[in-house]
Amino acid sequence: MRAVLPPSDDETARPLPRLGELPAPEPGPGEVLVAVRAAGLNRADLLQLRGLYPPPRGVSEVPGLECAGVVAAAGPEVQGFRPGERVMALLAGGGQAERVAVPAGQLMPLPETLSFEEGAALPEACLTAWTNLVAEGGLEAGETVLVTGATGGVGTMAVQLARELGARVLAAGRSRERLAPLAELGAEALLLDEPGLAGEVRERTGGRGADLVFDLVSGELLPEHLAALRDRGRLILIGLMAGARAELDLAEVLRRRLTIRGSVLRARPRDEKAALVAAFRDFAADRLADGRLRPVIHRVFPFEKVADAYRELAAGGVAGKVLVRMSEPAA
Repeated sequence: MRAVLPPSDDETARPLPRLGELPAPEPGPGEVLVAVRAAGLNRADLLQLRGLYPPPRGVSEVPGLECAGVVAAAGPEVQGFRPGERVMALLAGGGQAERVAVPAGQLMPLPETLSFEEGAALPEACLTAWTNLVAEGGLEAGETVLVTGATGGVGTMAVQLARELGARVLAAGRSRERLAPLAELGAEALLLDEPGLAGEVRERTGGRGADLVFDLVSGELLPEHLAALRDRGRLILIGLMAGARAELDLAEVLRRRLTIRGSVLRARPRDEKAALVAAFRDFAADRLADGRLRPVIHRVFPFEKVADAYRELAAGGVAGKVLVRMSEPAA
């Protein structure tokens, strides 16, 4: 099968992937073999190619944390999935290939109203947003959430999910132009993520501050994001788009009794991911089918142009998801 491979040894200075041939995986106990029709790209994939974010032990070295396709075969101990069924999958790796073996608990039916490309844009974004708004963030109806890095695939889904959960949503990003579409997705305010953001948040919350910050950016902006919280507010640290280091006034964290919680999804065990997927599916299945939740797609590349897709993602300024589409199977 064709699959995305790391750069060759003489190309490590510019970490763009290449296509190569690998044996197709076999589904093990509790796994389903999926014929991939489209796959999403994420910043974690870029980090993996640079040697900075290796896959968990025992997971394919092929990048790809989400895909959509059709069931090709089911392994032992699997029930409920039929060959030919349209599905989308949350993965720990391996999605950017023509075949991938997926733990059954990480599969979701792909609604007939969605294309394979739309389905491939959803799993990682949806489950990252759900996990950190609900399971980690404890977001409740009526609360105010500030989403930073809101113009990307995860951020745009976090805005929509928070809206559907009954929260008031403030969206922050680096470009007013790229933020503009988020008003239609449920963001009440569109704010620039820069010094002064905390004052803007407080102005829009009557001086109180946000209950929750869903932080995809962090780095040197982390103190600003913490300042945007109400007393006893909570920040879920999910991404490091602005860097991995920050200087904090810890006395302020203590005095205001703030909570900072780090969170990753990829390394969680299968049973935990399955529980998260099941909870999200129960909440979101109808909302995905009728369009209340919808993916925001930046651009779709043919699989043969995967290096161009990575180049586009690495350049920044992406609004929504970058995807690759597999060739249609021969009749």
